[in-house]
Amino acid sequence: MPRVRIEPSGIEIDVPLGETMMRAARDQGYYWPTTCEMAGRCATCFVILQKGMDNLSPMRPNEQEALVEQRGRRALDQPVRLACQAAVTGDLVVRKHGVRRHSSG
Repeated sequence: MPRVRIEPSGIEIDVPLGETMMRAARDQGYYWPTTCEMAGRCATCFVILQKGMDNLSPMRPNEQEALVEQRGRRALDQPVRLACQAAVTGDLVVRKHGVRRHSSG
């Protein structure tokens, strides 16, 4: 099972092959910042890929459109992906602030 390390927190999650890192993190009790609830529209969940860029599914048009609309055309020149859209196919290291253990109360 692929493993994703989220920096700077150092959180590590196991991600079922083909699942998104955001869905896997939420399923394991982590909060992941978003405003569109994983619809791929807000780009709040974007991650910066630090290692394993080839271990994600290809970017689909809706993900590309959301990144451009919310972060500008230059976003496509950077190693960024939407955590709610990119399916994990191997180990990754990503940078995303705000991911944390979900509080129970």
